[in-house]
Amino acid sequence: MQIREWGTPGAGPGFDDPLGLLAACHDRIMAHCATLVRLEGHARARGFDAEACTASERVMQYFAKAGRWHHEDEEQDLVPRLKVHADEALLLLLVRLMAEHRALEAAYAPLHKALVARDPELRVGPYVSLMRAHVAAENAEVLPVARALLTPEEIAQLGAAMARRRGVRQGAR
Repeated sequence: MQIREWGTPGAGPGFDDPLGLLAACHDRIMAHCATLVRLEGHARARGFDAEACTASERVMQYFAKAGRWHHEDEEQDLVPRLKVHADEALLLLLVRLMAEHRALEAAYAPLHKALVARDPELRVGPYVSLMRAHVAAENAEVLPVARALLTPEEIAQLGAAMARRRGVRQGAR
């Protein structure tokens, strides 16, 4: 069984389509979760060989940088803009999903520790299950609402903030 990671997606949405960029990030998160699931089985069967080490390093690098930026994009830029337009049901959803970010961080901590230690008994299930449910809710309930509620100006501001966070000049992908 190979750990094979998902291929790097081609040029996707840019900062001019920040909601598309968030959705593409969700796709990458799901790809890394699939890698974690394969890695768990591989590590139990073969230990942390070179292939497992490479896969775990890529996962950890992604979640350390892009994953952190993604949560900041949502918490600091998307959610505050949505709250301006939100009814009570949407507000409750946003509060729940932002609380899930803390739960995801808590679930990732022991997983990260096991990846760093190259523990062949690592357990990815709790983190992967929570992440899959979280991303599914954001894709189904938040991004479509954001597309419907946010003005073109708010979407442009969101994209600009996301670009700044990454040190990317506006207009770049």
